[in-house]
Amino acid sequence: MQKQQLTGTLEEQCDFLYRLAEEKMAEGNYTGAAHALKEVVRHLPSFRNAAELLQIAQQRKKEQRKLLSFAILGAIAFTALGTWLQLANDLIFIVLIAVGAVVGYGVGNLTTGSRKLS
Repeated sequence: MQKQQLTGTLEEQCDFLYRLAEEKMAEGNYTGAAHALKEVVRHLPSFRNAAELLQIAQQRKKEQRKLLSFAILGAIAFTALGTWLQLANDLIFIVLIAVGAVVGYGVGNLTTGSRKLS
């Protein structure tokens, strides 16, 4: 994808990037949203609530990374369990990986959820 050169006043460019960030956040693309919002805050720090929205995007990006890490750890743990049990069927290992990822994701959600309640 080629970078697009923005035109217009600084205010118009920030408005474009801000709306782009809102779209990206609605899609769950917090990395893209944070990138666009960093540009807005860098060039016009007082633009709308861009600084606050940037903090939210960065926090949600961090939560996504945590959930992914928990899912990967769950898949690894369940694979290790299958190895320890000396399972010979590859299909069972694939199922264990999937189940481990779901369990890990669930544990990550529980730990993230309990922090939000405190």
